[in-house]
Amino acid sequence: MAHLSAAKLALLIGRSLKYSRRPAPQVRIVTEPPSAQPLVSVIIPTYNWSSVLRFAIRSVLWQTEQNFEILVIGDACTDDSEAVAKSFGDARIHWHNLPVNSGSQSAPNNAGLALARGEYIAYLGHDDVWRPEHLQTMLAASQRKKADFVSSLVEMIGPQGTNFRVVTGFYPSSGYNGAGGLPPTGLMHRREVARRIGGWKDYREIWRNPDVDFAYRAWEAGLQFVSTRELTAFKFNSALRKNSYIEKPCHEQTAYTERIETAHWFALQEALAIARVHLLRLPMQTPVHAPPPAPQTPGWTVSQYRKFRGLE
Repeated sequence: MAHLSAAKLALLIGRSLKYSRRPAPQVRIVTEPPSAQPLVSVIIPTYNWSSVLRFAIRSVLWQTEQNFEILVIGDACTDDSEAVAKSFGDARIHWHNLPVNSGSQSAPNNAGLALARGEYIAYLGHDDVWRPEHLQTMLAASQRKKADFVSSLVEMIGPQGTNFRVVTGFYPSSGYNGAGGLPPTGLMHRREVARRIGGWKDYREIWRNPDVDFAYRAWEAGLQFVSTRELTAFKFNSALRKNSYIEKPCHEQTAYTERIETAHWFALQEALAIARVHLLRLPMQTPVHAPPPAPQTPGWTVSQYRKFRGLE
């Protein structure tokens, strides 16, 4: 796993300083349906892990940009996820449950795209959280550059003791080249993009991961990408956590939510923690999966992740 350069770490630390004196985030609840269409449709695909879902939704409700709707799409959930989504009492939250489990985020994302009314589409993993400035900085970057796709910096966080702290969303000097994946939790695009390139493809039909495939097709179609270069999204990769869908922990999301809410220096502390791993070149541990039987085997990587998560 490649370590970040000193220049990128300096940018992370430098940009974190401006958030040190920001007011504490506040969850805002809207009880009456807004009369106007939302600017952003936030799609949260979920499957039977309601303990983390509540933190993802909370991190949308405390956004500084409040012109949104939240589409929580269950992949044939059988737990209390619907009750959790409705427990906030916000009229902007909409629950929709698919009748048949698809096994990945593609079908819920496509269902969300079909229901979305916003000019922009943003995605959030049900076990991930955003900083309050996430939507605001994404919209500003997209509008400033007239971009079709915008990505934030996303910290992908491994389990304690693994030193896994990977930051995505940095582009090469020539711009995004389709080579690197963009985690959906840090991704936003204009709604018409899906009509131009098609929706999310089923993992069993493609050899790339669905998120990598979606961004690659957009790049291949010549769409404009821009990065906010702001660390506003935190991804707790379930594929790095064995049996995560069996044990269903939420202690990491709880801790990060509390820190974002209460620690004035959260952004700087997080940037320094990332810098420590990368400057010291600490080894980042990741699970080892069986190699595919042949190159570009459709669905292989996702199927290995599903087994490791306890879904198969």
